[in-house]
Amino acid sequence: MNKKIIEHLFEFWEQIGVHGGFLKSENGFSVTNPSHNSWPSKIFNLNINELEFTGLQKRIRSQVLPNSLAIHEDNVIKNELERNGFCPTSQVKAMALDTSKVHFDPIDASEFIRVSSQPEAELFAHVATESFGYTVSPSTISALINRPSFTLFLGKHENAFPSCGMVYLDKNGISGIHMIGTKAGYRGLGLGKKMTQFLIHQAIKNQSRKVYLVASQAGERIYTKMGFTTHGVLESYSLPLDS
Repeated sequence: MNKKIIEHLFEFWEQIGVHGGFLKSENGFSVTNPSHNSWPSKIFNLNINELEFTGLQKRIRSQVLPNSLAIHEDNVIKNELERNGFCPTSQVKAMALDTSKVHFDPIDASEFIRVSSQPEAELFAHVATESFGYTVSPSTISALINRPSFTLFLGKHENAFPSCGMVYLDKNGISGIHMIGTKAGYRGLGLGKKMTQFLIHQAIKNQSRKVYLVASQAGERIYTKMGFTTHGVLESYSLPLDS
């Protein structure tokens, strides 16, 4: 299950790169490399048998490629990365939900709007940037509008739109929920939980039997209470750079 969840995430990044025009496939890896090191700047789909580490290291050091490699749990890949000077930097939990067991309170759909215009895409990018603390480019978000596999939403609260989230329907008919964020000044109001439940209902509309997500350790506790189960981790590695 871990590999399936991570492969879903990699497909998600790949399709964002395709629509945004910043996906490259090279010998031994794929990379999304949007401008200004914005989201998602990742090296993934590693094939150790084809990867040429010296060239990879040189291009990371010269900032041609992002200094973040993502892998599913695989000791062979881990050992080879560490042998070539890469260090583990972070982990997020790979989680899944069986939609047949979902029993949430009714969701008020009027509290959410689907992102379908350039101004709404810019607002989504702003909310995501403020929520996550890294740059999400409006051009990346606008490239996903009206794509069949992507549905993006903003959450309302009073007269503002302080929360965001999206659903990605992969080639296997599995929905992943991504980019669930709430601006700092609106946390503690249950807006993230509402968005998560709303996105799960969108996944059910997609007729997905499973919903995937990746979560921080703190997020894992929240999603576990909602019925998600953990299936290992997504691991990120980077190359230590001279200061």
